[in-house]
Amino acid sequence: MDRRQFLERSALALAGCAAPLRGAEARKVAPRPRAVFTKFLESLSAEELGERVAALGVKGIEAPIRAGGHIEPKAAAERLPAFVEGLKKHGVTIDILTSDIGQADAGSESLLRTAATLGIRRYRLVHYRYDLKKPVAPQLADVKAKLKDLAAMNRELGVQGQYQNHRGNNYVGGPIWDMVSALEGIDVADLGLAFDFAHATVEGANTWELNLRRAAPHIAAVYFKDYRLNGRQWEACPLGHGVVSPKAGAMVKQLLPAGTPVSLHVEYVGGTGEERTRKTFEAMKADLARLAKWLPE
Repeated sequence: MDRRQFLERSALALAGCAAPLRGAEARKVAPRPRAVFTKFLESLSAEELGERVAALGVKGIEAPIRAGGHIEPKAAAERLPAFVEGLKKHGVTIDILTSDIGQADAGSESLLRTAATLGIRRYRLVHYRYDLKKPVAPQLADVKAKLKDLAAMNRELGVQGQYQNHRGNNYVGGPIWDMVSALEGIDVADLGLAFDFAHATVEGANTWELNLRRAAPHIAAVYFKDYRLNGRQWEACPLGHGVVSPKAGAMVKQLLPAGTPVSLHVEYVGGTGEERTRKTFEAMKADLARLAKWLPE
């Protein structure tokens, strides 16, 4: 079945999945969606995950549906529906699907098709990286071409892609300006930037606010976590104990539509097994409390 045939046959299934809001419509939505990233919690069943997330007072998750995640991408058509149903038993939904998607191809379309029919409207892309032995400009042009193709596919399927900025000298989007350039001409309702305050502050301690203001028209989501410098190494830490400014919450409220989703990332907990799981949920609870002060609902 080609893409056109699929779109014709799945129109009814997608009708129940409202397209990402556009323009002024998004500014009328309240309260601001809030989710927790469930990386490191992949060992939990959907029902257990839903129960423990709901106990935090959160209704959404950012779920890794990628290699090594809750579900392998190739198994999504078979396993994702049951996973979604398990979460729903506790009132929890997948607000953002974290993927390995980097281009519009058959595998990407298959996963997003499944997600769309289940009401999952947002997904995060894989990270692109520069080859520092080659000129940057042609590589960025190639990224822009991929993003345009993805945006077109997203619009057809009724989903929104998000690209997260990440620290590192070879990450596309690390300095923000390059991804903003690549996103010019692309409707944010189809594909935008997931603005990660921790990575943005590590790479631009004195310019994160400027970058946020410049990127604002292209921002599809915001991610909160924190880092602190240990010698020459950056290490993850509890929110409010590192370089990320409490002002970030006020800037989100000032610059971004109320419907812009917020995802909390907790990646500083060590240990293994149930001990790590327990500590992760404890850390999430503490960081959510901090985030509620910075960005009241």
